[in-house]
Amino acid sequence: MIWMLLQESHFHWHKSVVTLGINKVESHIKMKKIIVLLVVLATVTSAAVAQDEIKGVWLTQEGNSKIEIYQKGDGYYGKIVWLERSTDRNGNVLTDRNSSDNLLRNRPLMGIDLLEDLAYKKGNWTGRIYAPKRGETMDVVLSLANVNELKVLVSYMGFTKEKHWTRDSI
Repeated sequence: MIWMLLQESHFHWHKSVVTLGINKVESHIKMKKIIVLLVVLATVTSAAVAQDEIKGVWLTQEGNSKIEIYQKGDGYYGKIVWLERSTDRNGNVLTDRNSSDNLLRNRPLMGIDLLEDLAYKKGNWTGRIYAPKRGETMDVVLSLANVNELKVLVSYMGFTKEKHWTRDSI
């Protein structure tokens, strides 16, 4: 009888220890899940912030125009917001006269999107850039050299040209 009581009390004691151990393990697993979730959220948030670092106004290397990069839908675009010379010598607004599309040749240069469909991946934004002087659209890769300098790599027919734009304001 005493032996049975001892065994029964040992069972209850042992059951409590096992229950405590399981609770500790479950608690530990929950904590790991929370930590993993926080790391994932931090990574996603930092990627979203990194994508947006390109947004703003940039002065081109030549210093004759400013491009505002903005987000539209899932992509990034860049429109002309300032031109050193926005009119010709007769006072007429400069137009996209070299465009390969006859219907676009009369549109003003101010406000057109030079950068189109930029997508962010691993620190670079890739898309297309329009060159009004040539009336051609080319491949472009943008990357931040630092918070105030944008490296612009333009590729066309196997050749690549590097330019640097600086952060500015309108």
